[in-house]
Amino acid sequence: MTVISIINLRTDEYGGSLENRLRFAREVVEEVKRRCGQDFPVALRYSLKSMIKDWREGALPGEEFEERGRDIEEGLEAAQLLEKYGYDALDVDAGCYDAWWWNHPPMYQKKGLYREYGKLVKGVVKVPVLLAGRMDNPDMAAEAIEAGDCDMVSLGRPLLADPDIVDKIRAGRTSEIRPCVSCQEGCMGRVQEFSMINCAVNPQAARERDMAYEPVVGAPKRVMVIGGGPAGCEAARVLAIRGHEPELFEASDCLGGNLIPGGAPNFKEDDRALAAWYGVELQKLGVPVHLNHAVTANEARDAAWDAVIVATGSKPKLFSLGDDAHTYAAEQVLMGQKDPGAHTVIVGGGLVGCETALWLAQAGKQVTIVEALPKILAVNGPLCSANKEMLERLVPFNGVECVCSAQAKRYENGVLTVETPDGVRELACDSVILCVGYREENALYEELKFDVADLYELGDAKHVSNIMYAIWDAFEVANHL
Repeated sequence: MTVISIINLRTDEYGGSLENRLRFAREVVEEVKRRCGQDFPVALRYSLKSMIKDWREGALPGEEFEERGRDIEEGLEAAQLLEKYGYDALDVDAGCYDAWWWNHPPMYQKKGLYREYGKLVKGVVKVPVLLAGRMDNPDMAAEAIEAGDCDMVSLGRPLLADPDIVDKIRAGRTSEIRPCVSCQEGCMGRVQEFSMINCAVNPQAARERDMAYEPVVGAPKRVMVIGGGPAGCEAARVLAIRGHEPELFEASDCLGGNLIPGGAPNFKEDDRALAAWYGVELQKLGVPVHLNHAVTANEARDAAWDAVIVATGSKPKLFSLGDDAHTYAAEQVLMGQKDPGAHTVIVGGGLVGCETALWLAQAGKQVTIVEALPKILAVNGPLCSANKEMLERLVPFNGVECVCSAQAKRYENGVLTVETPDGVRELACDSVILCVGYREENALYEELKFDVADLYELGDAKHVSNIMYAIWDAFEVANHL
């Protein structure tokens, strides 16, 4: 079935044949050339393949399906016509609004996902071919050009995360590139929800004037920053750039906080890269970092500090189902501290539960999700629909069973008893993984709040949320301290 039968039902000169369906694109380039001159370059972002299974149903990577939109054969014919009409370059991708996770690829898509399509188009046209789509790995991008997959690489979201990415690549300073984590919270998610574009990891993106670094007024302050997660690291970074003298203390042996377990799945590699970037930045800025140092209240009360920032993060919520020896927190499994066995049940179908389930299923585990609400991913806030809808479909596509509107009651002798609207179910499993949210780790702040005059609480320690709000919150406080 071709694209005309599901999308373009027109019977006038804009419907029917491929030439008719491309008429608008032809008229656009002709009018631009008429007004601006024949030598005025015009490029077109162009999907070689639609990836449509049905209305609002896109295909997943590796899925066998009947294409209900434009397929590759027609796409290549269209590329030749677009070149003939006068387009000077084709920016090749795949997908459409019915398969939005192809046009705006989340972290669940591989990097460089359009490379095979760019190579096909290059084989039939003479104009330059551009490729975007998670092309932010400099080595991979260079390889794509050398392999003939494209002539140019275009960067969108990576420029929001780090507007200096091109200069840093050119100078060989790749470790200093602030990575786009493909969360789409600040960019496409905010465009979708609020009609504005920002960036989760770069609070200054699209707000450069309003969020410019504030000059320090008076003498620089010595600031104790407690916690090396994204909020603590961002606070220390901004304070140092402004000219204050921050010193960061982290109880564990590395920076990153919940970025570290959260970045364990292979599709979350950029979370780990963000943690590494903070380490590079703090070292470059000369911020003293003390690992394996759990700060005591007395240390924080020391008069040597002009201000204290508490960014101690959050801890997983846990409860007993009976067999506590085989009931784990997600981070214990993600960090390799606990082996879930061949068959595990995840209690909680939010973002952490679904990503953990996907990671384990892709590793060959048999996974079941038990969710109290009627559907998975029901309470994770304004996730970009490209991310949310792709993850919703990836979970069952990878063989994960979802038992919704269900309550986990007991786990004994390798059996989890679950109450559902249809009655009691017994799920045999080697382990149970709890993914039921996080709790603020704010005990130190509560101990200090009446003793330290200039005291601040940031990130998950203040209110459990996500990377974006931890970083934004930290930037706002550190930029005005």
